[in-house]
Amino acid sequence: MAEKGKFLVVKIRKSTWFIWVLRIIWILWLLFWAEFAIGSWKELEQRAFVISFVILLVSLVLGSFLWLWGYIKHKKATP
Repeated sequence: MAEKGKFLVVKIRKSTWFIWVLRIIWILWLLFWAEFAIGSWKELEQRAFVISFVILLVSLVLGSFLWLWGYIKHKKATP
């Protein structure tokens, strides 16, 4: 058992349906480019691998940045 006062509270924000749709599309987008990058790497297509890997990394970084930006913006708005 956890000691008194040592509990972890998880808060889940409600999101609109289109936010969930955008998240699913983003995940599918990342999976597509990851599969394309792995396939290009296995077929020794260096140029295709580099292009697809750059697109994958940029998409991952931008998506993570937008999520973090929204998280910080929401955290400042709520007391």
